[in-house]
Amino acid sequence: MDMGTIIAPIQEDLERFEHVFKEMFQSNVEVIDQIADHLIRTKGKRLRPALVLLSASVYGKSCFDSLRTAAIIELIHTATLVHDDVVDEAAVRRGEPSLNSIWDNHISVLMGDFLLSKALSLIVSMDVPDMMLKISKCTERLSEGELLQATRGFDVDISQDEYYQIISYKTASLVASGCEVGAFMTSKSRDEASHFGLYGEALGMAFQITDDILDYVGDEGTIGKPTGNDVREGTVTLPLIHALQDAPSSETEQVQHLLDGDWNDDSWKHIIEFTQAYGGIKYAKDKAQEFAETAKSHLDSVDDSPAKQSLIHMVDYAIDRDR
Repeated sequence: MDMGTIIAPIQEDLERFEHVFKEMFQSNVEVIDQIADHLIRTKGKRLRPALVLLSASVYGKSCFDSLRTAAIIELIHTATLVHDDVVDEAAVRRGEPSLNSIWDNHISVLMGDFLLSKALSLIVSMDVPDMMLKISKCTERLSEGELLQATRGFDVDISQDEYYQIISYKTASLVASGCEVGAFMTSKSRDEASHFGLYGEALGMAFQITDDILDYVGDEGTIGKPTGNDVREGTVTLPLIHALQDAPSSETEQVQHLLDGDWNDDSWKHIIEFTQAYGGIKYAKDKAQEFAETAKSHLDSVDDSPAKQSLIHMVDYAIDRDR
């Protein structure tokens, strides 16, 4: 199912979200306005706001707090992307020049900080302390995940448990928080909302594993960034982790040598062939499917509705997509 069909139940809410989100960038500083225009013009699929609003819509029409929650989640997500591009020295984001390739790293880092401060300002303005605490704690997990990943860069000995911890912190935590808080804003039930938090966590895991698979098998023009980018930056993800665990030590040492050496197209070609030969791609796809089924199961007790069906279809989209 295509994304347009999935978000159909909340199309009007998403249009309202875009208006609210744009207002969040308003500033008296010219460079902020210029960067905001660039970020809004090169926006992604708005998956996270859509998940917040779909979760809210299961229990009724989205309220202003639902829209504000969606904006908070997207601000935090955008800030992490801006900071990631600086750390990775990325020149492209979503098929367009990255912020740091237009402005310098200094400006980009400060803009990321501005986005986070905007999000935190919105959090403290909302009168639901325990729900807002979940999002605040999520920002801590995001930073912890980034630091853990940085310390395990270029390390072929990274375990699957460490990998799962990293992606849980870096990706799944934000999705989980958005879904849980979104559901609470309309249901007013912490018990009901908790199902959506668990759904979001499993969905986020499936989504990130699929992203990591696409780094190996995706089309550069479709995904909007070079394939092999993670490995170039030293990030060893599930497809390669599994292949390394199944391969003989002599070949594992060769991969470590490639990671430590000067990067070129032949290096990447060898790593792709190595990962496929030792079942890394298939294994990762199977794991993504397992997390996808877990995500769906957390909605079993939720009453059926168009929004619930869209959340289920979103899981299928997360693991079947090509970008």
